[in-house]
Amino acid sequence: MSTVDRSFIGAGSIHIQPHDQSAPLLPIGNVSEFTFSFEEDRKELKNYLGGGGNRNVISRVSGITASVVAHDFTASNISLALRGTVNQGNTTAITDEPLVSHGVANELIPFKRLPDLNQSITVKDSLDTTLILGDDYELTQSGIKVIDGGGIDNQGIKVSYTPLSTNMVQALVESGREFVLFMEGLNDAQEGLPFNIRVHRVKFSPVQNLGFISDDFANIPLQLDVLSDPTITGQGLSPFMQLDLAQ
Repeated sequence: MSTVDRSFIGAGSIHIQPHDQSAPLLPIGNVSEFTFSFEEDRKELKNYLGGGGNRNVISRVSGITASVVAHDFTASNISLALRGTVNQGNTTAITDEPLVSHGVANELIPFKRLPDLNQSITVKDSLDTTLILGDDYELTQSGIKVIDGGGIDNQGIKVSYTPLSTNMVQALVESGREFVLFMEGLNDAQEGLPFNIRVHRVKFSPVQNLGFISDDFANIPLQLDVLSDPTITGQGLSPFMQLDLAQ
């Protein structure tokens, strides 16, 4: 009797959605790794009648975790990694934003928002005297840099500018957010045979390491706990996850 080749090379797109479905199911982008790990609570009754071995064994799954390695540094992915929130920054012009200055050469004074360098930027000293670009300061992508011998002192400055449209991630302000995770997968070893994985309830943990300077493409190693979903009921239905594999 011949055997059927069921070799597997998985690929696909992973999506997440708040467990309460308050937002849509959206992809997290390019993912190079998606794995599950299972912890076992095992109890053994030794065979004391002679000959060794076990008389009985009870094994229960005590925990399920998953690992996702994402490669798209989106605000939503970073917020998952840092248990943060994402807010949309508007582009309303800002007038006379007060900033601290020390008047030291090469001092970087970042604005509170990323400035649009294609729009007008005005810098004033504490006496409301307009300072001159090239004599008193240089523009940078995040603000200004003090020029030695210029008019910026230690009394502070005021800046007027138009901010860029940004996604602002506030780190470590959320805890306990729960999600649904869905993988729309295909088996590259079987001519793209489709499969789905639906994980009913997950919680993300803060990342152990998140690098922002590197010689190579960075990644976001997301760790999550797979939890039992009490809304999944019925004989033979798993409260943890369901896999659908095309035949």
